[in-house]
Amino acid sequence: MNDTDLAFPSIEEVGRLFRKRKLSPVELTKLMLGRIERLNPKLNAYITVTAELALAQAQKAELELFAPRAEKDIVIAARCMAFLSR
Repeated sequence: MNDTDLAFPSIEEVGRLFRKRKLSPVELTKLMLGRIERLNPKLNAYITVTAELALAQAQKAELELFAPRAEKDIVIAARCMAFLSR
């Protein structure tokens, strides 16, 4: 799969690809960052691209998305506890 294949997918299509494990959040992020890098010099659509942050968030999403259900519950509980302790 390349960045042109995923240039304008619906969120439903992306979700379907994630569920079937034909695409991961990290792969999608890398494809989109590559597309930005290639097209932005012509388009000047982005002032700042935070590639490192985007990849870190994609890695976190990937861990949560593909984790077994029990692990997801632990992550959700930890987030709730962190939020409530603020």
